[in-house]
Amino acid sequence: MKSHKYDILFFSSDSLAETGLHHLLRSLPVTLNALAVEKLPNLLACCEKYRPKVIICLFHDNMPLSGVLQSLYSHHQNYPETRQLVITDRLLPVFGALKRWLTSINVVSLRASLAELSWVITADLMGVRSQKPAIHYADIMLPERQLRVLLMLSWSYSAEQIAYRLGISAKTVYAHKLNALTRLQIHTKHDLADLYAIIDELRMIVTLLRHQRKDKENGGAGEKYHPPNLSWKL
Repeated sequence: MKSHKYDILFFSSDSLAETGLHHLLRSLPVTLNALAVEKLPNLLACCEKYRPKVIICLFHDNMPLSGVLQSLYSHHQNYPETRQLVITDRLLPVFGALKRWLTSINVVSLRASLAELSWVITADLMGVRSQKPAIHYADIMLPERQLRVLLMLSWSYSAEQIAYRLGISAKTVYAHKLNALTRLQIHTKHDLADLYAIIDELRMIVTLLRHQRKDKENGGAGEKYHPPNLSWKL
């Protein structure tokens, strides 16, 4: 039976929240060992070393989101048996949508009560999915053209420049942007800035998920898809 040197590894972008999370973990109705990780990129190495049952990531407004989706996806691919709990209010519908496709991930709002958060963590430690009110999740499986338009907008291309590069009209570019933001439930300028920070990673994940779904539909027949490095170019 695999031994766990630490039951929980957690990362918090805010020192006060980290202290609060420490207190919350100590109050859980189970005996556990928890380790705080100072930097998000270090989680993968710590997971390899300690093989925890649960990883908790708490993201506040003061943390750049670039690299977050890549980290979540890498953990899911390398350690699918390790539960990942994301606590945030930033792009909550987008993060929540990952639950459908990456089954090791769970998502909770920062505004959740301590009682609800305690139950979710305890359930993840027990290896079961907690029953809690559903978040209105986004639809992340956007068409490639919409994802590409968002990516180029994040690079500060104008609608006219994108239209020229893609061989479409500027009006179509605006339509793609509006449809994509509606499906992703992006409503504010802050949401848009956060989305642009992770759009390259989101496009990569959506592409990989589509290939994985196609492989399942084909029964694994044919040439196996080998994913590229976690970076994209047009």
